[in-house]
Amino acid sequence: MIRRFLPLLAAVLPLIACGGEASQYAGSWKRDLYGEGEVKMNLASNGEMELMLPDNRWPEEVDMKGRAAFRGDTILFSADTTVIPCQTADARYVVSRTEDELHVAGLGMDSCGGRRAALVGTWEKS
Repeated sequence: MIRRFLPLLAAVLPLIACGGEASQYAGSWKRDLYGEGEVKMNLASNGEMELMLPDNRWPEEVDMKGRAAFRGDTILFSADTTVIPCQTADARYVVSRTEDELHVAGLGMDSCGGRRAALVGTWEKS
């Protein structure tokens, strides 16, 4: 009987353990963009990120979707213009989290200025 369940257990355990390094930061977040309106971010545990900039100031096509690599407290967006045209160089950010707040700081430059403007700051859980 146990032998029957071993293959199932071997398949399920990696899925349970595999939350990804982004899992501790995952969720829906929001913050004010310097008085221009509210920025929203959805971050999945696999690093998929969606940034929605305020529509009254930024055109809808400026909203960004992509996958970030998480290495401890560092977020890395690898250069890839097929994903986002402005992503001509790697961009790095440092992130920390308390219960209901996410703090993001930029490390160096980001060729996607809209992403940097949106990300850097303190986010609230939404």
